[in-house]
Amino acid sequence: MLRRNKELEGISAALERVFGGEKIEPAIALKDSLSGKIYHQIERISDTFTYREEALTRERDEIKELVSDIAHELRTPLTNIETYVQLLKDTDLTREQQKYLQAIMEAEQNIQFLTESFIKMARFEIQLIQIKKDSCDIESTILKSILQVKKKAEAKNITIALKIQKNDILHDKNWLGEVIVNLLDNSIKYSDSDAAIQIKAIENNMFSEIIVEDWGRGILPGEENLIFKRFYRGKNTKDTRGYGIGLYLSNKIIHLHDGFMKVKRKSRGMEMSIFLPNNKT
Repeated sequence: MLRRNKELEGISAALERVFGGEKIEPAIALKDSLSGKIYHQIERISDTFTYREEALTRERDEIKELVSDIAHELRTPLTNIETYVQLLKDTDLTREQQKYLQAIMEAEQNIQFLTESFIKMARFEIQLIQIKKDSCDIESTILKSILQVKKKAEAKNITIALKIQKNDILHDKNWLGEVIVNLLDNSIKYSDSDAAIQIKAIENNMFSEIIVEDWGRGILPGEENLIFKRFYRGKNTKDTRGYGIGLYLSNKIIHLHDGFMKVKRKSRGMEMSIFLPNNKT
């Protein structure tokens, strides 16, 4: 009985090591017993897990290399197009030629945006992007984001107000900054001229919340969860250029921060909230 208990304890310990991702060694002493057969089956499971993990690692490395190659192959001709466009801008062109050049510039910018977005999506899908969280000054992160959209806001005479109640928030300032830029860009795009946008950073019991509130077109009932899907575009946005990528990527970034996003419809406009956990490393 004592021996059987020891064998069962050994099997239990072997299973724990398998669940922990460790490779177990053969149990020669138990070879001809029932416990030995069970242990041998656990060995096979361990070998299978190890083989699959190695295969997944190889596949991930291959995809990583493929994404890198695709990024290089796409960015090189785009850079060349941008250079040629800049050269053409410095030459004397007729009004009609200027029209064509403007169309080429807009097309190049759209392709550039789509290329970078697809590359980011691929990297998120295969978990190549790492979030490095630090306790940073959220006001500084938000102000940098506002600066990036300043020209677009000024072009429509849109004011952006900032209210900070919570300052130090655990976040990756580059990736969170990109999320805030995307939310501001959407608010500007779908708001009328002379409108206003408000950003707030507040603290709840468990989360720090960053809110971007506008009084623009908003979304229709039932679209609250749909807008975070890849390539989904709200029914109120069909007459405005967009690809339905920004909120999908933003949601991915916030999930990697161990947080979540939430949208609140209003009678006019909406609130986009980012929830980040407090005191979590």
